[in-house]
Amino acid sequence: MATKTSKRTGESSTTVSVGIRIDPKIKFALDIMGRLQKRSLTAVVEWAISNAIADQKIDLPDKMDASLAEVIDRVWSTDESTRFIKLCFDMPQALTYDELRIWETVKASSFFWVTDEAGCYEIDRASISLEFVRMAWDALLAHVEKHKLSSTIVPIRDDDCIPF
Repeated sequence: MATKTSKRTGESSTTVSVGIRIDPKIKFALDIMGRLQKRSLTAVVEWAISNAIADQKIDLPDKMDASLAEVIDRVWSTDESTRFIKLCFDMPQALTYDELRIWETVKASSFFWVTDEAGCYEIDRASISLEFVRMAWDALLAHVEKHKLSSTIVPIRDDDCIPF
């Protein structure tokens, strides 16, 4: 699936272009919906996806029943590392295997957590340092990639996280 995120060199965009394949009958239905709603095809697709997201119910540990839209609103950040950590806490069941490896590495690495005098920490939202995760994000991804064939999680050392 191709994505395009900017229109001109040096100019960032607030939208993403996505190429999709759909059944001709669905395309026809979208065209008719667009005519009836006086919307472009893009606007109809965005509207339909937004409605599907709002209608999608998910089970969360802290809430009996929530819509995907509510969770997305809590998780969304323009910063990839912040968005990732929020997703880990709010919807861990949505993590891919590769994302789980990153999350397990974060959980095993004291650098990312507020520790007590003994160096112990709780794995909860209040104890993680989003600033440290942001600062070491590239190093963390490189570390997980380097150890991807390891059968166990390899914690990242503090020295590997501090850019000098």
